[in-house]
Amino acid sequence: MKALFLFGEICSGKSTYDPGAEYHRYTVSSVVKKIMQTEDRALLQDSKHFTEHIANMICEDIFYYQNYVFVDEQSTPQYFVIDGIRQYEILSTIEDYLTRTYPSLTLEYKWLEVDREERKRRFEARKDVKDTLSFEEAEKRDNELGLSTLFGILKEQNKI
Repeated sequence: MKALFLFGEICSGKSTYDPGAEYHRYTVSSVVKKIMQTEDRALLQDSKHFTEHIANMICEDIFYYQNYVFVDEQSTPQYFVIDGIRQYEILSTIEDYLTRTYPSLTLEYKWLEVDREERKRRFEARKDVKDTLSFEEAEKRDNELGLSTLFGILKEQNKI
C-alpha cells in the first residue's frame, strides 16, 4: 500500500487526479469544512491555526479505515491519496504518523503544475458557490497559508 500526497495551486487538478489504481482519498478541504462548518472559501482559507487538528483528523481517519474498513486484500485499495495540504506542519504530522504506524507503507509526492492562465480559466468556469473570493484573492490566501513555503521545502527535500 502507498500514500500519495498531492499538491498544487488552486485549480491544478488535485481533486480529479487519478493514480491509476484503486484508492481512498482524503481531502484537506473536506476536513477543514467539518471543523469550521462552512463552505465559504474565504473562511476556509483562514484555517492556519487548525493545522494540528486537521492533521490529527486525517490520521484518525486513516487508522479507522486501515483497522475497520479494509479487512482483506480485496477491500484494501493500493493508495491513500491525500490532497490539498497547504502547510508543512500538516504534512509533517501525517508523514510521522504513517511512517511510525505503518512502516511498510510507501510515501509518494506529486506536485501538479498547471499554468496560471489555465488555472484561472478553470476557476472561473466552475462557478462554485464556495468561491466567494476572486481567483487572485484565493491564490494569494493559499500562499499566505503556506503553500509556496511547502513547495520550497518539498523541492529542497527532493520529494517533488
